[in-house]
Amino acid sequence: MSDGIADFSEGRYYDRFSGPEALSPDNLRGLENEREGARIQDFYLPLLSRRPLVSRADRNLRVLDSGCGNGESVDVLNAAGFDAWGHDLSALRRWQWRLRERRDRLVVADGASLPFPDGFFDAVIASGVLEHIGVAEEGAGGYRVRPLSDRDSLRQSFLRELVRVSSPGGRILLDFPNGNFPIDFWHGDRPGGARVHSLREGFLPTAREVRSLCRRIHPALRVRPLSPLGRLRFRQVSAHWYGRLLRGPMHALQRVMSLPGLGFLAASPLNPYLILEVRRRTDQQQ
Repeated sequence: MSDGIADFSEGRYYDRFSGPEALSPDNLRGLENEREGARIQDFYLPLLSRRPLVSRADRNLRVLDSGCGNGESVDVLNAAGFDAWGHDLSALRRWQWRLRERRDRLVVADGASLPFPDGFFDAVIASGVLEHIGVAEEGAGGYRVRPLSDRDSLRQSFLRELVRVSSPGGRILLDFPNGNFPIDFWHGDRPGGARVHSLREGFLPTAREVRSLCRRIHPALRVRPLSPLGRLRFRQVSAHWYGRLLRGPMHALQRVMSLPGLGFLAASPLNPYLILEVRRRTDQQQ
């Protein structure tokens, strides 16, 4: 342990980071523009506060942010009264975490092998993580991605570990760009840049694929789509003309997805950004 941060990686990170001198001006600007705390404040904090995922009279709700990036999310959640933890497998993130107030709640660890006991968390959040598992990505000279032969087994291992550390009555909240939507606004050559992709590309997951993976893990797991209202704000996309054009209609569509009986639209090809709630049915819910 150093700087109050526990490291379970044994030196095996997914990135190479020798120190801040290795970061280019573009890298530094990108890190400064990250809004890891904003996704919690805008969407997940209201969700957890409005609809407690489980009732805990003995302690605060315990939350894990899996793939927490710069760690701001953990500070925001703890400041709001949650018992929050975060993990990532990055040497760069470990360096960033020195600035976090609750770096004692940040651990360097692989998502497929978490250093937490069974059923430890009442809620687990994984934002923009699942799509990067089991694929090879290249950014130089234009973004390119291809699925690996063991993509599904790697993604299943990750989800199985999130299920393991979740309490029986808790939820897992996954979010990522929708593989059934033909335009990807999150992995282009520029921030918010549109990237048209094949629906058979094998990179971005779909709700159907996540349901299939969850069935293999445990037949009692249920996957429910949520409207991205509050999560998808088109901030970076709005720097482009098409983002400004789409922002109003997409906001209206997100409100429609929030209406009773229309939640199925959140898993459809109309929605560019999926939020899926995974929950394990208990005997009382059968």
